[in-house]
Amino acid sequence: MTERAIREQDSRKITGDDTTLWRPHRRAVLAGLGAAIALPRLQAYAATAPVTHKVGAIEVSIVSDGVLNIPLSFQLPDTPLAEAGALFKAHGLPEGGAPSQTNVVLVKTGGERILIDAGSGPNFQPTAGKLQENLEAAGIAPDSITKVVFTHGHADHLWGVIDDFGDSDRFPNASYVMSAAEWDFWTHPDTPARVPDALKGMAAGTGRILKTIEKKVERRKDGDSVGPGLSYLATPGHTPGHMAVLVENGGQRLVVGGDVLTNSAISFARPDWRIGADLDRDQGIATRKRLLDQLTNDRIPLIGFHIAWPGLGTVERSGPAYRFIPL
Repeated sequence: MTERAIREQDSRKITGDDTTLWRPHRRAVLAGLGAAIALPRLQAYAATAPVTHKVGAIEVSIVSDGVLNIPLSFQLPDTPLAEAGALFKAHGLPEGGAPSQTNVVLVKTGGERILIDAGSGPNFQPTAGKLQENLEAAGIAPDSITKVVFTHGHADHLWGVIDDFGDSDRFPNASYVMSAAEWDFWTHPDTPARVPDALKGMAAGTGRILKTIEKKVERRKDGDSVGPGLSYLATPGHTPGHMAVLVENGGQRLVVGGDVLTNSAISFARPDWRIGADLDRDQGIATRKRLLDQLTNDRIPLIGFHIAWPGLGTVERSGPAYRFIPL
């Protein structure tokens, strides 16, 4: 099979032929992109204990939401598969790519328990949506969460805030924070028509969920505080209002990066590669390079949402590019 045929086949796996996937109603919406991405081999999920890191007096725990399985041709639509495979092999990864981790962050600060992103919930992909069971296994009840801060509105970061049917909050005592630009984008009635076909169902689902929780959502901008010792850091490109979260305390810092840097090989060795899930791919490249420079120059650790578990590490220069050093 030619590379073009492989890409077209993978594209059909993402977009799907069943238009019921895109109806903005209950489980049909929650199926969205996740149900359409069906790889022949799904990585089995095993319960994962949180990993904890300290930023001064602030406790940062990484809690797994499971893994996602997304075709490499969707991740890197403009990169020859052989070139991507060679990069992965050089970094000790499978040449066809590996399932993508989903690393949710729980911050204990100032008497609050703040989630940064909420995972995908149970209806996106069968190997994801494990956040609630991992929180409960660690003795953290959903009603103990006081705030959820979103990096952006993609399903694997936001859909976990509601129950299986989309009727009620999964974290009933929490308020929510999202960047104003991100809110405006996903709640605009024209957004499902403007995004690529593979994201139309997800856009409809995200818009519906945001309207469901609208009364509890605070909208913030770059530099605003989103919790004690936490502030938004503008990182647009993946989505228009994408935000990283800067954690600062006691002279120490940490960046929770969301989906700016998503792969331990690609994002650091080839930040110039265009990423399929970035809505503005050129802006995504510029943002990655800017953040990589900041993390390297200021020696700030990073937690990447999709970087191999637990996604925590530092960044250093490697020739003309960078490399990720797990902690």
